[in-house]
This record gives sequence, structure tokens and C-alpha cells, in this order.
Amino acid sequence: MKKITVSTLVLFVLLCFMFSAMAQNLTAAKAKTTATKKAAVKKTMTWTTKSAAALELAEQGARYVMNIEFAQAYEKFSAALKLDPDFTVALAFMSNITVGETKKDFIQKAISSAANKTAGEKLFASLADPNNSEAVNRETWAKLHDMFPDGTMIGNFYVITRATPEERFAAAEDYIKKFPESAAMYNTIAYYYMLDKKDMESAKKNFEKYIELYPTGCNPYDSMGEYYLSNGDKENAKKYYSLALDKYPFNISSVNALDKMKEEKKIEPAQ
Repeated sequence: MKKITVSTLVLFVLLCFMFSAMAQNLTAAKAKTTATKKAAVKKTMTWTTKSAAALELAEQGARYVMNIEFAQAYEKFSAALKLDPDFTVALAFMSNITVGETKKDFIQKAISSAANKTAGEKLFASLADPNNSEAVNRETWAKLHDMFPDGTMIGNFYVITRATPEERFAAAEDYIKKFPESAAMYNTIAYYYMLDKKDMESAKKNFEKYIELYPTGCNPYDSMGEYYLSNGDKENAKKYYSLALDKYPFNISSVNALDKMKEEKKIEPAQ
């Protein structure tokens, strides 16, 4: 039998301490990872669809709606519904951006498609009901916002459906603090500054931020065009309306504004 030396015993004790420390560190790391994962879980509404491509298209469509670019949104939602005709969120959006018999058809499909979906999707689809009052829809958006506080789309429509300019402005400020990279809200708050607060400097600053965050869209330039036109600067208004049409040649708002400016110029008295 071999005799255990003092040096061997010391080495054994050191190894025990080392493995114990490693185990503690591993346990702590696992606990930290679990806590991080829990912290990372965001409360957003489920968009039930059988197609990943349809989901991506619908998300693009929702962003277009938030940016008041309805023609582009229609194209995206139409494409999404070709891939998944029972896609509740896409159907509900289509019921909002269409008119006439087409709108009625999308309303019926949106509501019926939500029957076997999540509670959030059922509530979202209920917004399509044409019998809803403005107050009912405002309350529905508030409920959705409480359920899904981390959703940029839900938050956006919560802001713009508040009852008073003061409530909308306060909600817009909160939204921007939470989602500083969400472009559309800078457009919303810029209009509040321009139309309600008559603070043209702050309005311009937020319109510029809107362009910075969404340089590929037509609406940021259209909004800046309206800002300049409202302030009597027709040259810059023309410049930005034209930039909007460079981004999307069929942007009706910009086309109409430029046409109106041309007509007004024709009837201006000679200097």
C-alpha cells in the first residue's frame, strides 16, 4: 500500500477547492443567463400565421400603415394574404385601409378568422367592427397597450387614439423614450408641435429626425413639404414634395400639393 504524502494531500485539497469554485461559478452563470432570458422576454402580441414569409410581409405592411403609406401597405398585406388567407392581423389591417364592398369583406374575414386565435388577436380583430364607437375603439387600444406594452405597433396606435391633444402629446413623448428608433412617432409628435402647440422649431426638429430614421420612405419628405408650405416657404415645400415623389411617384398627397402650388402660381398677379 502506497503512503499518502503531505504534498499529495495538499494537492488533493487544492483540487477540491478549485472544482468547488468552478461549480459555484457555473451555477451563478446559469442563474445570470436565466435572469437575462427572463428580462429579455417582451410582451408583444402574437401574429398567428402558418407562413414565415407572410409574417415578414405583414410586419412591413404595418410599418407602412404607421408611416401613412397606405398604398405600399396594401401591396404587402395582399401578398401576405396570398400566402395565408386566414392571417387575422393582415385581414384586420386590410379592413382599415380599404373601402366599400372590399372593406366589408375584409371586416367579416378578420373577425371570423380570429375565432381560434389568441386573446390579443381577437381583441385586435374586434377593432374592425364598423359599429364600434370612437370611444370603444379607444378603450380597446388601451387594453391592447396594457396587454402588450412592448409592441411598437400597438403603442403607436395607442398614442394616436388618445382623446385629447394633451393626452396624445404625453403618450407620444413616453413612446419616443421607450422606442427612440421607431421613426413614425417623430412624424406624429412633429404634427402635434406644428398644429397644436404652434412650436415650429420643435416641429422642424422632429420632422428632420423622421427623415433621418426613415430616409427611404416618401412620407417623411411629404411631411416636411407640408411643414414648409404651412410656414410660407413654397420653394422648400416644392423641394420636399418632389423628394417624396422621388421615393414613391404615386404619393397622392405630394402630387396634389404640387398641383395646387402650380395652379396658385398661374393666378398670381404679375409683379
